[in-house]
Amino acid sequence: MNEHLSDPSDEELGQRLRAELPRYAAPARLSAAIVEMAAPAPGRPSAWLAPAFAAAATALVLVLAFVPLLPRILPADPAQRLVRSVVAEHERALMWGRHREIIPAALPWLARESGIELTRVFAGDDRLVPVSAEPVYLEGRRGIALGYRDSDGHLVTYTVLPAPGLSLPDRQRVQVDRFKPVLLHDDGFSAWVWKHGDLACFLVADMVSEADLETFKDYFVRVRTATEPVPAY
Repeated sequence: MNEHLSDPSDEELGQRLRAELPRYAAPARLSAAIVEMAAPAPGRPSAWLAPAFAAAATALVLVLAFVPLLPRILPADPAQRLVRSVVAEHERALMWGRHREIIPAALPWLARESGIELTRVFAGDDRLVPVSAEPVYLEGRRGIALGYRDSDGHLVTYTVLPAPGLSLPDRQRVQVDRFKPVLLHDDGFSAWVWKHGDLACFLVADMVSEADLETFKDYFVRVRTATEPVPAY
């Protein structure tokens, strides 16, 4: 009797309860209710998911913000690569402007700075008004860039760079008046490209539609027939 009155240890008590107390299976309804309470409510992510989603959203915003700042993959074609650099310079002029030097008064200064002389130059007319002139340095080449503005507000840039070994793709040549320049496109801009001896010439504008292209052809003829670039030395 005394043996039964003595205080059993915790371990002994647990063993006796497991051995002597009857066990009953939980009702199916109770089991379902417990599972439902443990699971997250529909449309409401669990507590640990909210910070994860917030971090992912922040990362996505940062990626979208910085992707435009990453350098674009350079084209393999040398002509298209030069066009991309010329277009990038054109975009810079659209955003920040150019030096407002007077054409043709700025030509001697441009020749000294760029090594390219314009023996004749398109000085503007009733369709295109000269707005800028400056030396440029693109793809390791010194050159010049002249800016014109048309009556619709389009900036048209004429750029000349030394490119003695550059060949232009014949399949992209377009007959324009008595000339046959190459028409290339990059990032929403069109560019007429042609060679003048060892110099590469570019005429760039944001004119890509069919209607704009006819006007851009006219601009090309005006600039091409009135401008004569040569190496200054």
